[in-house]
Amino acid sequence: MKLNLFRKNKVDFNLPSTYRTKVIEGVSIPGIIRNGTHFFVDLEVYEDGRVECWNFEDFEHFKKDVKRGWVAVNIPNGEEISIHSLGSWTVSDGSWNYNKDSFIDYVWSIVKHLNPKLDNIYSYSEKKVNGVTIGESGKGKIYKEKKRTPNDPFPEKIKGTGINLFFKDEKGEYHLVRFDVYDQESIWVNRFEEPFEISLTQFEQMILEEKILTELPISTQVNIFGLGFFKIKEERYSAKISEKLLEVKDTIRVLNGEPSTIELCREIYQKYMGNPTVRLKEELKEAYENIPEHERMYVGDMDVKDTAVRMIIYGEQEIENWSHYQVAKEMGEELPSISIPKPKKE
Repeated sequence: MKLNLFRKNKVDFNLPSTYRTKVIEGVSIPGIIRNGTHFFVDLEVYEDGRVECWNFEDFEHFKKDVKRGWVAVNIPNGEEISIHSLGSWTVSDGSWNYNKDSFIDYVWSIVKHLNPKLDNIYSYSEKKVNGVTIGESGKGKIYKEKKRTPNDPFPEKIKGTGINLFFKDEKGEYHLVRFDVYDQESIWVNRFEEPFEISLTQFEQMILEEKILTELPISTQVNIFGLGFFKIKEERYSAKISEKLLEVKDTIRVLNGEPSTIELCREIYQKYMGNPTVRLKEELKEAYENIPEHERMYVGDMDVKDTAVRMIIYGEQEIENWSHYQVAKEMGEELPSISIPKPKKE
């Protein structure tokens, strides 16, 4: 702190800025968010009593979210479960572990397990800047510990990425599990009473053996450890297992510090827009088709998505598949356009 020596007892607050971060430990549990449809999610429960449920305030607010049905404790038969990047199914014959009160008690028991003395339980207060409420993300980091010695008091935290898939066990029963991907030799299979570790090679072999899947037969019972089970009445859509394997491999590349297939595609797209050549068009096509199908929409922004890239690769008629174009056409409004340069010969 710099003192103003010319004014006794006065402090100059024109000081250099600093900030600190604090690690708040937590765990992930399977849950359901009811926002139009039922979204299967990981709820993140933290030692300070906060729960990330697409809202992130304090435990009293979480209780209200459960009571009002934002955080759901079941999916009624005949309604849809949507699982990000995996698919969507209509459920039947569901059996769920909790009602609203028991689910709140269950989550609170996790908080007490993480923080037995209930020290520093968070109390939410609204934050506004220039009259605008400022929200806060509670999305945490998936990690595993790497100890340098058996009694290492400060083990290294190795970051990973979670991917939802179906798993068929030795009894022939199906489970919705989370594969936490770290590297080629470490993929943890979670949402079992005893999680276990496999390698990428084993992961690929399990796909060949149809133990790891994205598509299930109608009437299959799906177990979700810690939440309940349901049967599949109808499939709305599902990702291809081959595309999920590409996603896992891409995830490993990113965790190793390499650019993702999406980032590589964006880079070539920008090069093409600055210098549209036949060679760059072919490179763009290869890069785009290397991206898992269910992730290709993320190449562009939230409005255009991958439409511009597809127009370059496959032709200008691709604009007809753009949602903005379809809405304008249906409403009889002026059709939007996307300007794409033609490739020039080199």
